[in-house]
Amino acid sequence: MKKTQTPWEAIGAYLDNRSDKENEAIVKEWLKQSPKNVRQFKEIVDTRYLTQQKTDRYQPNTEKLWGELIERIQPVQKKSKRLLMPYLKYTAIAAAIVLAFLVGKIQHSGENANVGLSQLYSTLSTEPGERSHMMLPDGTKVWLNTDSELKYASDFNQEHRDVYVTGECYFEVAKNARKPFVVHANDLQVKVYGTHFNVKESSKTKQSEVTLVEGKVEVLSPENKSLSYLSPGEKLTLKGDKYRIDKAENPKVLIAWTQGVLVFVDQPFEEVVSYLENWYGVTIQLDQSLHNNHRFTFKVKTESLREVLELISVITPIQYNIDGEKVFIKSKRS
Repeated sequence: MKKTQTPWEAIGAYLDNRSDKENEAIVKEWLKQSPKNVRQFKEIVDTRYLTQQKTDRYQPNTEKLWGELIERIQPVQKKSKRLLMPYLKYTAIAAAIVLAFLVGKIQHSGENANVGLSQLYSTLSTEPGERSHMMLPDGTKVWLNTDSELKYASDFNQEHRDVYVTGECYFEVAKNARKPFVVHANDLQVKVYGTHFNVKESSKTKQSEVTLVEGKVEVLSPENKSLSYLSPGEKLTLKGDKYRIDKAENPKVLIAWTQGVLVFVDQPFEEVVSYLENWYGVTIQLDQSLHNNHRFTFKVKTESLREVLELISVITPIQYNIDGEKVFIKSKRS
């Protein structure tokens, strides 16, 4: 199938609830080929939905509107990418509409829920070295650290308040005693009704962390098994199937990144390097001899990566080399 060819028959079969696996595969493949195809499909679904709504004053001619849509859909594809989903007004970074094909049943807050063939999601993501924040439809405020992603379904806050995250996110959840707010990460879930907390997962260390700043949260496994309740100032760290709970001396230090500040308090060199990689969007190769030998306490706000490395070199015998997005740090030779 050519990239410019629209699979009208397959799309029509889906919209008329007579789609089979072959048609579904055709539509999936077409959607993967281009963001324009996703935009086109979204417009088709929206128009189809609107033309099927009933009103006391006006009953639309669905066949006519459907035909007009097909005739004008091709010119729409030629518009600038800047027009993609213009009604999503995230100032820091554009949100993308992701079409997720879901078949059968999924786990939703521990209960099986029937879902349709497709569901629209709003996604906010950051690149390495970028940070962003937004407000969800229920009034919850979310900050995304570098190289992170947050996704929520189009029916968010209607019956459920579920979000899906990767990387690191800080939440100030709007209170709603009737609708729990649930954060789904790869290795755990966090269930709250209104509180402030931080969720962080790392593919490098293969562990997840939940830090509670205020209020109360329940941490659960992906299978919906309760692991623990946290009190303000506590941090739960999960690695594999084992977890521990520590008392954070100053939990606000751990979320200083939401204010554009990176704070280190007596942290090992290798951990500092991991944070700097994400903060500046680089890859750092640290000489093995420097592991477990140095600990640092300092703050980064507006300093460049070179300024930070210069600071470290003053208090630690190292030399470094910056080559584009790659950084090499090794012991200074005597």
